[in-house]
Amino acid sequence: MTFCDARTTTNPRCNATLRIASLTLLLLTALPHRAVADDTSVYEKPGDSLTTEAGYAWPSRALGTSGRGFTASVIYGHPLPANLALEVNVHASTFETGTPGGTDFYQKGVNLDLAYQFNPLQSSWLNPFVLVGVGGAYDDFNPDTLDRGVFLAEAGLGAISKPLFSNGLRLRLDARWVHDSNEGGHSEYRGMLGVFVPIGWTKPEPPARIEVREVVKEVVRQVPMERVAVDSDGDGIDDAHDKCPNTPRGARVDSTGCVIEAQTIELRGVTFNLNKATLTTNAQTVLDTVVPAFTGQPSLHVEIAGHTDSSGSVRYNQVLSQSRAETVRDYLIAHGAHADQVTARGYGKSQLLINPEKSEVDRERNRRVELRTRAQGQQE
Repeated sequence: MTFCDARTTTNPRCNATLRIASLTLLLLTALPHRAVADDTSVYEKPGDSLTTEAGYAWPSRALGTSGRGFTASVIYGHPLPANLALEVNVHASTFETGTPGGTDFYQKGVNLDLAYQFNPLQSSWLNPFVLVGVGGAYDDFNPDTLDRGVFLAEAGLGAISKPLFSNGLRLRLDARWVHDSNEGGHSEYRGMLGVFVPIGWTKPEPPARIEVREVVKEVVRQVPMERVAVDSDGDGIDDAHDKCPNTPRGARVDSTGCVIEAQTIELRGVTFNLNKATLTTNAQTVLDTVVPAFTGQPSLHVEIAGHTDSSGSVRYNQVLSQSRAETVRDYLIAHGAHADQVTARGYGKSQLLINPEKSEVDRERNRRVELRTRAQGQQE
């Protein structure tokens, strides 16, 4: 068996093998993606991740191996801007010597890699990436004179599948070239398959859909045509008589279409990632429909009320709900609302809608954000 490393790059069999491996990976990434339904709006870029992989290694024969081996890795990934991710790869490998009664070679090490993801949303069936990195390892070889700490450099490519389950679990495929500085330097090749687990990932809700209803009056023969009454914000007051356009959905209004004071409007769809106060893409979409209510009704003053479920301590939930309410307030002000129109207050788990909670659906219902309208000058 001929091993393909830096010393055999002119070998036709080695070149053919490497080309076939590259073409196979490219074909996999080009498969149809009909299962995604061409809607990437329901996907979000994963945060930190943990991957466990195992696979086959092709070590250099120059060190007395048989060209065969096995390898495994545990990889911690952290996303960076511009489609990049930083990965810490803790790995261990066994290289077979092929010597009857002999001892196999072993290597343990840590690499720091920089990966570029072509589709950071990971919304396709397979989502390719490339990486480069450096690291160190300890070679436990025979004879013992070869045992030493070594410098490693590596490059590779691979692909991560779209989420397979509601918890975001994915498959990951890696092909890597590793250069070991031992004995003047030698190359190894590794192919691995494993499980990619996003940490704290939850499946985003579909974007909110806004309906615009028109009231159409039928005209029969000689009856003069009347102006069609259009109610763009759906508050029951047609646009011609609506003095406060773009009323939030679900709000009660007076005869002029302006929001009545002292009422609570739940902002359905304004959600946050687990234990975080960062708005999801879907939450921003919902808030974009609320902002015009403040610009169209300057007298509108509300309190942003944040609530959590019953999990966790009273103190922790109070701080988390306050942070989430302030995040919503900052977003509304940044997009057009006046600062004096909006205040923020977190209520933690003190005002549960469903108590006791018997399911995750109950807990999700309690994790909510509300608009509480108040009179101008009313004390907070």
